[in-house]
Amino acid sequence: MPSSLERRRAPAFGWLAWVGVGLAALVVAFLLIVRVPAFAAALIPARFEHRLGDSVEASVVRRHRVCTGAGGQQALEQLEARLAHAAGIAQPVRLVVVDDARVNALTLPGTRMIVMRGLIERVGGADQLAGVMAHETAHIAHRDPIRALVRSTGIRLVSVAVGVNIGFVDMSSFGGQLLRLSFSREMESAADHDGVAYLQASGLRSDGLAAFFGMLGKGDGDGRAVNFLSDHPRTAEREAKNRGSALGESALTAQQWEAVRGMCAK
Repeated sequence: MPSSLERRRAPAFGWLAWVGVGLAALVVAFLLIVRVPAFAAALIPARFEHRLGDSVEASVVRRHRVCTGAGGQQALEQLEARLAHAAGIAQPVRLVVVDDARVNALTLPGTRMIVMRGLIERVGGADQLAGVMAHETAHIAHRDPIRALVRSTGIRLVSVAVGVNIGFVDMSSFGGQLLRLSFSREMESAADHDGVAYLQASGLRSDGLAAFFGMLGKGDGDGRAVNFLSDHPRTAEREAKNRGSALGESALTAQQWEAVRGMCAK
């Protein structure tokens, strides 16, 4: 074959090779970011995660009054500190109670938790509230808010998070998406299991989460209860798998529980 013909074919082969490499890179990026969000979440800098948590918390607080009360706040913070320690969370968890009638609690990026008045009013006692808080603490330990956001926004979030101009990023778009996201069934099941384990490791009763599921599963007609169960595994299944134990001390004293219940009083 003439050497001139070989030279003409070489560029074509090189171009096809680069196309193949590019397609392979896209496939790998898809698998790592969409299918393995925990790997991509590890690329998110802590400062970005905290800025995103600031944005989401501000969005929630703008719409709802923050409930105050030194006794109740201190009691919840002390309880959460015990759970966070059991979960191996190094940073303090910022906990805010808001005057919202929904039966729910939110975990935000940057080790943050928002508890709604409707949840405090609905639970059957401090141990049930502790069960829900332990579940949310597991979401924090697993970095589920960021993992869910990575799964939703993929490469865009990772590229922005590791970019040079992080100070100029509009966090509101990511924050709005995060508030609309729900965790996968696998994330919820893992949070249930580990939440019970955190309660036991803290020396607390660990049957409160199952009792909470059992109460919601009775279907007493309160439509607010669906907020906590939206897109989650079936309530009866969660109750059966996470019964815990009545052994251990109560999450709060009677005086502390009364202070928590009065936090949102006008």
